[in-house]
Amino acid sequence: MKKIDKSTRLTNYLIDYFAIFLVWILIAFFIDSSQVKILIFYLLFFFYYLILESVLGQTLGKMVTSTYVVSKNDDRASFLMILKRSLIRLIPIDPLSYLFGTEKGLHDVLSSTKLKKKYKTPKLHKL
Repeated sequence: MKKIDKSTRLTNYLIDYFAIFLVWILIAFFIDSSQVKILIFYLLFFFYYLILESVLGQTLGKMVTSTYVVSKNDDRASFLMILKRSLIRLIPIDPLSYLFGTEKGLHDVLSSTKLKKKYKTPKLHKL
């Protein structure tokens, strides 16, 4: 199995963050309270990952990089694993966990999950 490198992780993060940010901007436009805007951002952030990773096994960023979430044993990640993973993402030091060595983030380690690369099977040509 090919290891998922930090550049793939960064690409996933930037695409996902941009998608969340766009939705948040659209919603925040109609809200006056900055505290409510912050709360909505964190709720969007949490539910974006929770829903997409639990239903599809991947977010928009992971779709672009052909990666998906699995358990550490390569089985489908359970809802509880994805719930933990999504909650841990809210910890401010989670994004910093990539800076110190490993390609696994805090949300991977504590939720017993990892990313796996999807391989496309080549099409056979008809003779």
